[in-house]
Amino acid sequence: MLSDTARKLLMIMTHSANHHAHMPGLPELERLSGRMPVPIKAALQELVQENYIEWNPNMPPETAIIIEGWERPDPRFKRHESMPQDIQWGIDGGNIDYWTKY
Repeated sequence: MLSDTARKLLMIMTHSANHHAHMPGLPELERLSGRMPVPIKAALQELVQENYIEWNPNMPPETAIIIEGWERPDPRFKRHESMPQDIQWGIDGGNIDYWTKY
């Protein structure tokens, strides 16, 4: 499970890479995350250790390569389906099957 700063940086970096076609530098990460350089570098190290990015600490952050752009699900929390998969629910919470199958 990532720390808040690492999660935020991963989201910023993924968004910048996908939507703006560049990796943000340290000043941009400071501005967008609201964090100082030391916590940013620590969070980048955390992302490297958890295999979310490839990055050399001696290089600027814009040289990082994203391996996985979203946080993995926490195995401590089990996700279970309370509804069968064949029931479809509308945006307003109504059951669409009522109108289409009866």
